[in-house]
Amino acid sequence: MSITVERNMKQWLLDTIKPDEFAEKDLKKNGILFEALARPDQIQSVAREFLAQRYFLESLTAVDFAECLELVYHFNRWDGCRRVCVKVLVPKEGGVPGNGAWHAPTLSSIFKSANWFEREIHEMFGIVFDGHPHLKRLLLPESSTIFPLLKSFKGEPKGSDVAQSLKLIEEDAKEFRVQEAQSLTKKDKDYYLNLGPQHPSTHGVLRVLLHLSGERVLDGEPIIGYSHRHHEKMMEIQTYFGCWPNMGRLDYVGAMSYNMGYALLAEKALGLVPPPRVEHIRVLMTELNRISSHLLWMGTFLLDLGAFTPFFYCFDDREQILDILEMATGERLTYDYFRFGGVDHDIPQEFAPAIKAFIPGFRKRLADYDKLIRRNIIFEKRTKGLGVLTKESALSYGVTGPSLRAAGVAYDLRRDEPYSLYPELDFNIPTATDSDVYSRYWVRFREMEESLKIISQLVDKIPAGETKLARVPKNFPKGEYYSACESARGLFGMHLVSDGSLNPYRFKLRTPSFSNLNSIIDMLPGCLISDVVAVLGSIDIVLPEIDR
Repeated sequence: MSITVERNMKQWLLDTIKPDEFAEKDLKKNGILFEALARPDQIQSVAREFLAQRYFLESLTAVDFAECLELVYHFNRWDGCRRVCVKVLVPKEGGVPGNGAWHAPTLSSIFKSANWFEREIHEMFGIVFDGHPHLKRLLLPESSTIFPLLKSFKGEPKGSDVAQSLKLIEEDAKEFRVQEAQSLTKKDKDYYLNLGPQHPSTHGVLRVLLHLSGERVLDGEPIIGYSHRHHEKMMEIQTYFGCWPNMGRLDYVGAMSYNMGYALLAEKALGLVPPPRVEHIRVLMTELNRISSHLLWMGTFLLDLGAFTPFFYCFDDREQILDILEMATGERLTYDYFRFGGVDHDIPQEFAPAIKAFIPGFRKRLADYDKLIRRNIIFEKRTKGLGVLTKESALSYGVTGPSLRAAGVAYDLRRDEPYSLYPELDFNIPTATDSDVYSRYWVRFREMEESLKIISQLVDKIPAGETKLARVPKNFPKGEYYSACESARGLFGMHLVSDGSLNPYRFKLRTPSFSNLNSIIDMLPGCLISDVVAVLGSIDIVLPEIDR
C-alpha cells in the first residue's frame, strides 16, 4: 500500500512500524512491509526517525519515468526483516540532464552509506543532492557528460569506452600530481600515498588514497570504477532470461548466491514454487560455493600478510569443491546454473557421493586451519585490535555479512528473512564481539563449519523428481518487486520495476561489498601503513560486484 505522509512524521513512524503488525503476506510477495510517499523536504526527517529506531539504509536508487524521477529508499533492521520503502518524486519540469535542475536533499549526514549511493545516482541520473559534501562522480570519469541510466541515453559511439578509460587515467594522474605537489610544499610531515590499483592486495582494480603522517594513517579514501561494466543498463535491454549470465559475473567467486537471489525474485513475482529436488540442489550448490568463496578469501588474505602455507591448503580444498560444482554445472567460476522455478539441468549420479567423500577430509582440514592460523601468535599480533568497526558505524554504512557479525550482530538473511530450505535446517550464526580484523577472520572460519553442517544434513536427502517447471512465463507482471538473500559477503538485494514487457524497466543491484568497502573510511585512521593491507583484506570485497 502507498501512504502519503502529510502528518507528524515521528508519530506516524512510531504508529506504523511495529513488530506485531507486520504485513507478512505483503512481505512474502514483494519483500516490502509497506511503502510510503514523502515530499523532498520530509525525507531527512524520515531518515532521522528510521536511524533513531535502529534502521539502516539498505539501498537507494532512482527510476526514470516520463514525468518524473523517482528516488527509492529501502530501510531495514538487523533484528529480523522490517524492510520499508520510502519514495520521493523529483519533477522533470524545466530541466535537462546535467544542468543541475533536478534536486533532492542529501542523507549523507544521517546515513554514511548515502554518500556513495547518492554519488552513484548523481552520475547515472543527473540528480543533485543538496548538502552532499563530496558530490563528484564515483564510477565514471569526472569529465563525463553522460547519464547512462536515463531512458534517453541510448549508448555511445564505438570506441568510447576506451576514451572513457583514458580520461579516467588522465584525471587520476592529474589528481595525484596535485596532491604530490601539495605534500612537497607543506612544512609538516603529512603526505598522500596511493595504495593500488597496481598493488597485489587491491587486485588490480581498486585504489585507496592514503593521507599519512609518517607511517600513521590519518584517513583513507577508496576509489572505485576501474572495472565498471554497467550491468544495470545491460539488463534493461535484455530479456529476463537473458539476464541470467549477469548473475555469475557480479560476485564471480560466490555466483551461486547471486543465482539464488535472482531465482527468488522471479519466483516471488511470478508465483512459482520450485520442486523439492530443486530446493535441495540449490542449497547444496550455494553452501559449497560459500565455502569455496571463504577459502579463496582466507588463502589470499593470509598471503597478503606473508603466510604462504595456508594459501596452498586453501586452494587444495577449494579445487575439490570446484571439481564437484563443475561435475554438475560444467562451470568452475561464473556459474549460470539456476533457472526460474528450477535449475538448468539435473545433477549427475556421482554428485552426492563426491560431496560425501569431501566432507570428512574437509572437516579434518578445518582442525588443521585452526591450529595453523588462529593459534599463531604472529597472526594474532597482526590482526587483534586492528581495523575496529563499531556497531554504530556499521549501522550508518549499512554493513552486512561476516563484517557485521564480527561486531556481535547475528544478522543473516538465511534465518532473519528465511528462504528455500533454510528454515528447516539446523545451523548457527557465528558472531564475535571485538569487530576487528581477527574477529572478521574468525567469523568466516566458523561459517565454513556451519556450511559444512548444512551440506551434511542435505546430501543424503536429495529427493527424486523434476528439476524444472514445465511452463514459466517469459515476462514479469507489471509492478515493483524486491528480493534479498545472504551471499558470502552479506546482503544481496534486487529491486525490480516491471512494465509488463519482456525486459526489466529498471533493475537495481544492491551488492554487499559496495557498502562494506565504504566503511573502511572509519577503520583506517590511526593504523600503520603496513596494517592497511590487513584491514582491507579482512572486509573480503569483490570488486566486480562494487563496479557493477
